[in-house]
Amino acid sequence: MDGALQKLKSLWGRSGVRWALGCPVVLLCGVGVVYYWRVAYGFDGLSPWVATAVVCGGFAAVYAVVFLIAHFVRQNLALKASLLVLVAGLCFVFANPPLQAPDENMHFLRAYSIGSGNFMFEQDEDYPDDVDLLIQDFPGLYSHQLIATGQATMADGFARYRAHLQQGAAAPNASTLIQQLVPYLAQAPAIALARLCGGDALACMYAARAGNLLLYAALCYFAFRAAKRFLPILIALAISPIALFTAGSCSADGLLLGLTWVFIGLCFSDRLSRPQVAVLAVSFGLMVFAKYAPAALLPLVALIPQPEGLKAGRHGAARSRWLVAGFCVAGAALVYVLLTAYTSFASTYGALPYADTGVRPAEQLRFILSNPPRYLAVFLYSLYRDKANLSMLGNFGWMDMNVPFVSVFSPLVLLFSAGMSALEGAREKPRTGWACALTAALLYAFTYTGMYLTSTPVSLPEINGVQSRYLLGAFFALLVLAAMLLGRSMALDKLRPGEPQKTPPAWRMLHLAFCFALVSALLLFQSYYIGP
Repeated sequence: MDGALQKLKSLWGRSGVRWALGCPVVLLCGVGVVYYWRVAYGFDGLSPWVATAVVCGGFAAVYAVVFLIAHFVRQNLALKASLLVLVAGLCFVFANPPLQAPDENMHFLRAYSIGSGNFMFEQDEDYPDDVDLLIQDFPGLYSHQLIATGQATMADGFARYRAHLQQGAAAPNASTLIQQLVPYLAQAPAIALARLCGGDALACMYAARAGNLLLYAALCYFAFRAAKRFLPILIALAISPIALFTAGSCSADGLLLGLTWVFIGLCFSDRLSRPQVAVLAVSFGLMVFAKYAPAALLPLVALIPQPEGLKAGRHGAARSRWLVAGFCVAGAALVYVLLTAYTSFASTYGALPYADTGVRPAEQLRFILSNPPRYLAVFLYSLYRDKANLSMLGNFGWMDMNVPFVSVFSPLVLLFSAGMSALEGAREKPRTGWACALTAALLYAFTYTGMYLTSTPVSLPEINGVQSRYLLGAFFALLVLAAMLLGRSMALDKLRPGEPQKTPPAWRMLHLAFCFALVSALLLFQSYYIGP
């Protein structure tokens, strides 16, 4: 008996055996998912055998890709983590129906225009018929307006689009209000390639999503490679469902999120070269040009190491940090001037009205300044109403598709990442806590105030339009504070050095966050195509 147990332990110790045993488990999960859909939702869109074959094939494909990454990619955390970001993100690319990310129709139109070789911003640009049909047949708020009311299913949208293409139908000319270039430079080549291969507008949209995701994964690789502290938290946020949903769409916020992780990764690195200082400044400039709120990340510059090439005499480290902060501000000013000048040159748009006629930023700002205590009360009430946006991490679509499982468990996964970083938190200097606290407070204040100015009617006693993806940088700062509190509460800094862990915390966090992202993508697909 003992000999048999030893042989079993020896076999289990071989990774190839474990992966081989995992394959039938994955296939069994696929069978169980189809059975669950048929029992719980009465799913009969496909025959049981076809549905089982499709789902099991998808599960097996993801499992095979993960196996290849695990065994044939060198043991490099940044590389493997970014590849898993790409794999999980691709699941969101196809789980999320066409144009069902906030304002994705307008983002896609701008990316399509650039992919067609038009680098001008023309308000009356004429798009091909298939693009117009795509915008018409997959309207925003599809779940709220069509699925929830019983007017159409998601499958009906695809059938309607295909029928219109075959009939040569025409749709009203689509239009976009977006006048940006840089966020779509990754999507444009993907769209051009899809068109070159004969793809229609739907294929171009999926290609644009893949291009956006590929850029996000590359930026994540750079961020993971640079960061040396609190990497479990950074990985958990970068591969969180809401981040992958955004990056796996045509939204310009995919680039913004990637640059946010790059900026944070460089601030928490152990060395900073001159080229990295330039990357830090350019990243900050592009973020601030896209949205003003990321300017609140600037206090994190207080945590950077002594940049190489700068002499560190007495108080030299502090002076160098002020110098780098100045570079970031200068980079933001330069990027703003250059891109604003290009927009002025390339745009034929006039003054653009707000969707809500009650929104008047100048008048709203005067209202805030005339009564700051009232605005503070409005801000605190809105923050309380939104639960600091920590319970809204499962809101997808145009904020009209909530997946309760993701909303409930996302904060728990993020808190787990803080626990994984507790030992690092115990060893951090108080300066880190102060910088992160200031960053989180400013990000919340800037984000809510910005939405009060641009998305809320004048004098309304609440703030509208805030989304969780705007605050992922603030979540990072809050989780670092939580890690520091946990570590110091348990006095982990006084632990004696022991044997190194077989699996470091960052790797464990990657495995957990990746699996959670896959489950979240499956639930998003289920919510749109099968049932709530």
